[in-house]
Amino acid sequence: MLRFLPMIALALLVAQPLRADQWDALRADPVISEGLIRFAIARHIHNRCDDISARRLRAITYISSLVSLAEDRGYSRSEIRAYVDDEAEQDRVRALADERLAARGASPEQMGGYCTVGREEIAAGSEIGRLLR
Repeated sequence: MLRFLPMIALALLVAQPLRADQWDALRADPVISEGLIRFAIARHIHNRCDDISARRLRAITYISSLVSLAEDRGYSRSEIRAYVDDEAEQDRVRALADERLAARGASPEQMGGYCTVGREEIAAGSEIGRLLR
């Protein structure tokens, strides 16, 4: 068993960059990447504005469509799950959502901005707005 340890260690070292490369491809896909950011924005609005609620069925359908798209592009469910469950990736998407919301006047210092952005998105009928009511 010990004689295989170097081969196992090498396989693990090689596998790590491969996963990162796969995630780079998912990040670079504009539909998947933007879809996750839009979902995060809608979630932030829902969590921070008592006047706006989430359309849960639409949210499930929206996420399912992103998963199907990723599968169509050759990713397995386990790869997709690993990508969206990765804490660093979640932090990256949340940071992008926060940045876009802040540019529109919504931040922890300006909580009312979340309601304003949410109402604007709902009125515009945008993808974000369709996830909210």
